[in-house]
Amino acid sequence: MEEAIVNAVYHRSYEEATEPTKVYFYPDRMEIISYPGPVPGIERQHLLVGHVVPPVPARNRRIGELLKELRLTEMRGTGLPKIRRKMGENGSPEPIFDFDDARTYFRVTLPVHPRYRLLHALREGAHLWAVGDRTGAIAHLERAHTQQPGSGAIAAQIIEYALVNDDLELARKVLGNFHREGAKSEIGQPYLALARALLDRNETAEARKILSMVPPATGHRDIIETAVLRKRAADYEGAHRLFAQVFPELRDDPKVVQEFAQTKLALARQLYGPKNLATKKRLNQEAVELLHRAIQLSTDHVRSAWCWYDLARTLTWLREPTTDIEAAFLRAIALLPDEARFKEAYNDWKKRPLVGVRRQRRQ
Repeated sequence: MEEAIVNAVYHRSYEEATEPTKVYFYPDRMEIISYPGPVPGIERQHLLVGHVVPPVPARNRRIGELLKELRLTEMRGTGLPKIRRKMGENGSPEPIFDFDDARTYFRVTLPVHPRYRLLHALREGAHLWAVGDRTGAIAHLERAHTQQPGSGAIAAQIIEYALVNDDLELARKVLGNFHREGAKSEIGQPYLALARALLDRNETAEARKILSMVPPATGHRDIIETAVLRKRAADYEGAHRLFAQVFPELRDDPKVVQEFAQTKLALARQLYGPKNLATKKRLNQEAVELLHRAIQLSTDHVRSAWCWYDLARTLTWLREPTTDIEAAFLRAIALLPDEARFKEAYNDWKKRPLVGVRRQRRQ
């Protein structure tokens, strides 16, 4: 940007033109325009990548010398290559240099970075939605999605707005179009947005199908969210695989630890018969270790209460000492005294037959 503005000041005419140098900002680009166009000898092909601007006489050598003293220019024809190089290093699209046939102007167009374009689209959509123009918000995002079909963030936002409007068909259409795209960013967001909504509607079969379509994620956030949704969709094996993938790095996150423990418990509940007894026991024991860890890490009394509750039920299955089981139930009840399920489970446990139950911890 600096180089483009310096070039506009340096190479414009201060005799023939009366128009000032202009800088315009648009949502998708910035334009720097100077007057008139380039001096004779410079043609359009000289402005293309790989071409060199010929050493034509400069209009304003005194101004060029001043800019050089200020270290704003080099006076060696390096301006356009420098602009291209800096745009490339920033991850921005190629700059555009153009002028008209009459050479009345010279224009440099600097397209915005794709991420800014994305943020601008989301911000404008959110503003329209906030002021009550839901149709306008979705239409604005659909136009942005046409320009950036591989943006998962835009696709996910359209899906979320469409679902608020109860337009499931639009949500499915947007996800289908995104799924067919080659190059994508924020790749998991649209799948997760639609799968989450389908699970909220108890449409588990379709949610599981969509979750099976999620491309392999590299970010922990998407992996965890996918695992949680797979767990909600009763795909416990898929959820367990994802939790195990990120657990070494997130072992101090109480939410991840608790969800991983609950997934192991759900897997254990699916195992029946003598041949699966050892695996079932191992999963329950691993869950106990995770629940203890989640309790130690958690500062949320609701999470801690549910961990104690799951721990009490798991210890019951493992036939651990009654003192440990009762202590876990009572801790859960103390943390959430209004949770009827805790008291009901505790009362049912107290009425159980005592055959085969260890009453105290082994010495």
